[in-house]
Amino acid sequence: MRELILVAVAIAAPNSLGAQVDTTGRISGRTSSALNGRPFPGVTISISATKKSVVSDSAGAFWLGGLPTGHPKIRLSYGGHQTREYVLTLQPGQTKRLAILVDSSAEDLDPVVAEVQHPNNWRDLAGFYERLRRYGGFAHFFTREEIDKTRPATISALLADEGIVMRCVQGCLPTRFIQGDACIVPVSVDGMPFREVDYDHISIDDVAGVEVYRGAAPSGLTYGSAVTGESPVWRSGPFRLAGACGSVLIWTR
Repeated sequence: MRELILVAVAIAAPNSLGAQVDTTGRISGRTSSALNGRPFPGVTISISATKKSVVSDSAGAFWLGGLPTGHPKIRLSYGGHQTREYVLTLQPGQTKRLAILVDSSAEDLDPVVAEVQHPNNWRDLAGFYERLRRYGGFAHFFTREEIDKTRPATISALLADEGIVMRCVQGCLPTRFIQGDACIVPVSVDGMPFREVDYDHISIDDVAGVEVYRGAAPSGLTYGSAVTGESPVWRSGPFRLAGACGSVLIWTR
C-alpha cells in the first residue's frame, strides 16, 4: 500500500505544478497612423521597469508577455523620438489590449494610447478609427488625411458639403433638410455635447477627424447630446427633433 501511495503522489505532483496561477500580465494591440488609421509598423513599445520590449510588425500588431502586474509603465519610441511614460493597470493573467495612434508628422512624438473598448463607447480618436472600420459604409468619416486633401476653410464648410448648415429661427442650431423638413443635428466635440452657436472658432487645422451620420447613429454614439430648441418654433411646423436627423462627432488633436 505504501508503494502505491508513493506512486500516486509522484503522478499527482506534475499536475499540481501545471495548475499554478499565472501571476504575470500581457499587452497586445495595434499601432496605426493618426492621419488615416492605416497600420504603422516599427514602433517600439518597452516596459520601463524591465528590459522587455517589442516592435510593431508590418500590420502594426504587437504582443508582449511575462510583464509585472500592478501599474507598469510603458514607453514608446519611433524614428529617434521617445515618448513620456504611460501608466497601465495590469491584473495577473490579464491581456491588456491597446490601440496606439502615431502622427509621424508631429514635431514631438505624442501618440494616442488607449485601451481597446467597444467602438460605440470609445470617446477618443482611436475610437473614431475603430468605428471607421466598423461603420464606414453607414457614415462619412473625414480623416485628417482627407481633410488635408480637400482643404475646407472651416468646419462649417466641411459640414455644408454634407447638407448641414446653421439656421437661425429665434435661436441658431445646426440643421439639414430631410424630406422637406428642417432636422436639427446634434454636434459633439471630443465626446462632449457642443452647444455654442459658432463651432468655427475651432481651427480646421486642429481637427483630427469628423464622423457624420445621416440617419440614427449606432447605439451609444449620441453622448446624450440631443439638441432641443428653446423656442417653440423649433418644435412645430416643419421642424423635427427625431434621431433620424443624424449626428456629427468632431475629434481634435
